[in-house]
Amino acid sequence: MMNAQMVNEEISFNSDVKLTGTLLIPDQGKETYPAMVFLPGSGQLNRDGSTPNGKFKFNLYKDLAELCTSLGFATFRYDKRGIGESEGDFHSAGLSDALKDGEAALDMLSAHPKVDESKLIIIGHSEGCMVGTALNAIRPAAGLVLLSGGGETLKEALDHQRQLLYKEMREKKGIQGFIINKFNTLDKAEKQAQGTYKKMVDSNKDVTKTLGFIKMPAKYFREHFALDIEKALEKVTCPVLAINGTKDFQANPEKLKRLEQFVQGEFEIHVVENMDHGLKEQLTPMKPSSYKKDYLKTIGKPIHPEAVRHLSSWLESNF
Repeated sequence: MMNAQMVNEEISFNSDVKLTGTLLIPDQGKETYPAMVFLPGSGQLNRDGSTPNGKFKFNLYKDLAELCTSLGFATFRYDKRGIGESEGDFHSAGLSDALKDGEAALDMLSAHPKVDESKLIIIGHSEGCMVGTALNAIRPAAGLVLLSGGGETLKEALDHQRQLLYKEMREKKGIQGFIINKFNTLDKAEKQAQGTYKKMVDSNKDVTKTLGFIKMPAKYFREHFALDIEKALEKVTCPVLAINGTKDFQANPEKLKRLEQFVQGEFEIHVVENMDHGLKEQLTPMKPSSYKKDYLKTIGKPIHPEAVRHLSSWLESNF
């Protein structure tokens, strides 16, 4: 919860559309503060890390922002284009738009009188790790924080998630398992997934349709699939912090090895025991087929204390 030592500013800024977000500034009597811009995960998320009109009120980015501001950092988080109070169209937005928006947010922070423009930090969660790594390559930051997804591309993450789901399905017992294995259900599902990918990558439209009526964000997939994450990591010269969890089936911790291979600056990597994709503690086994139910149980719970400890320590050590 926000306390009296933070000043809350509602700020609108211009990318190629008008975006709106929340700037939290420490009220600690200093002239300027280092600042962090939050880059969100995939889906229709608002500035707080929640779905605006749905039941997924996680407030992850709000909680993270308040934590970081309590440590002496200005934090800025904004509604994605087409979500909340931000203008634009969510469905036609691609990686290039996310980068444009992130760069505009950095420009806004650089010009703010309470921000130390030499200490701008990018903090990405999930897909935000990919966007943040790519953004740093075109607009070098003073620090890069990658939560639940460092070193991985969108295609690799989606492939990893499907393979874990297929593994769970193959292990099903009884009639369900018999049908899955007898009729090659999973092979057909994979063929369909690859066909959908190809259709979107080959398209020159922002949005295409699959099965004749389901809207698919072709530009989003096309641009993400073209991202060379290793080349982007090679351009990272600032300090990097990456945190994943052992209960996070959506991000593959093996990809964190790319940081060791390609990052030019100092880096810290942590894989937190019993932490899920949303940085919450999960003590029950996570299943790809039912993870949303497990996520809903974490609403209102605090960020995993180990993640808090690693993030706090890294920020205090580097800034």
